[in-house]
Amino acid sequence: MPVALTIGNFDGVHLGHRRVIQTLKEFSDGLPLLALTFDPHPSHVLLPSNGKPSVIPLSERINLLLELGVDAVVVQKFDETFARLSADDFISKYLLQEFSVRKAVIGFDFCYGAGRTGDWNHFTQAATQFGFEAKRADVMLVDGGPVSSSRIRTAVHALNFPLVEKLLGRPYSLSGIVVQGDQRGRLIGFPTANLGLEQELPLLPPFGVYAVEVFLPDELTPRHGVMNCGVRPTIASGLRLQIETHILDYSGDLYGKKITFCVRRFIRTEMKFSGLEQLREQIQSDVGAARTFFGV
Repeated sequence: MPVALTIGNFDGVHLGHRRVIQTLKEFSDGLPLLALTFDPHPSHVLLPSNGKPSVIPLSERINLLLELGVDAVVVQKFDETFARLSADDFISKYLLQEFSVRKAVIGFDFCYGAGRTGDWNHFTQAATQFGFEAKRADVMLVDGGPVSSSRIRTAVHALNFPLVEKLLGRPYSLSGIVVQGDQRGRLIGFPTANLGLEQELPLLPPFGVYAVEVFLPDELTPRHGVMNCGVRPTIASGLRLQIETHILDYSGDLYGKKITFCVRRFIRTEMKFSGLEQLREQIQSDVGAARTFFGV
């Protein structure tokens, strides 16, 4: 079946990616829309000691692309064999053998093939040679710079959440299924909802405490909470990453349910306290800071 195709990592499905999808829809002439993406992130194969965290998990990436209107998302496994494909072979021995491409759209900075030698010039030459139409999406600028996943990662690490939201076109958030923790929070009067973490961790903020909006199942209005992202050095018997949130003025059973934390404001770095009482007092202070920020 002939298709209109776009190719990219789409890591984050940010405003730049949304422009690519919109360009594809306008260029497609009614053909089925196909988004080709890669997993894991190529950096994990090309630079295994310095792989970049995905802005969002693969499952969320697929869902967002489908919500934008593509008819199907194809996930190509990115491994060492695939990474060795030359730019010519990527087009002739992979893309055109796997898909009946009639129209294709790529982002303004998309590169492909071993050594990233395939660029827009190479892509247009291939389109002429093999008889498909090609178009490049315009760059998307926000606050004087192009929207990119790298810029989003930098902004998250700098705790610039307003900029992250501008680049994504939606709040920076973390989602997951609530799992049972060690219930230490209940002992000091601050029960928490603990996110089950996937093997491939998404882009996380620096370890610390944050004011967050909490979206619960079947509730349209977000609640407010205090999220800790870190290893809980005061109470953890073994240091392991946990993301947990005390939801203000809420009591209920959330185990097994999917919830979302929208990160709004940094409160403090993660610290180790002398004991549970000191920790309890600090959490009380954190709750007060969140209430002040949200005006509740």
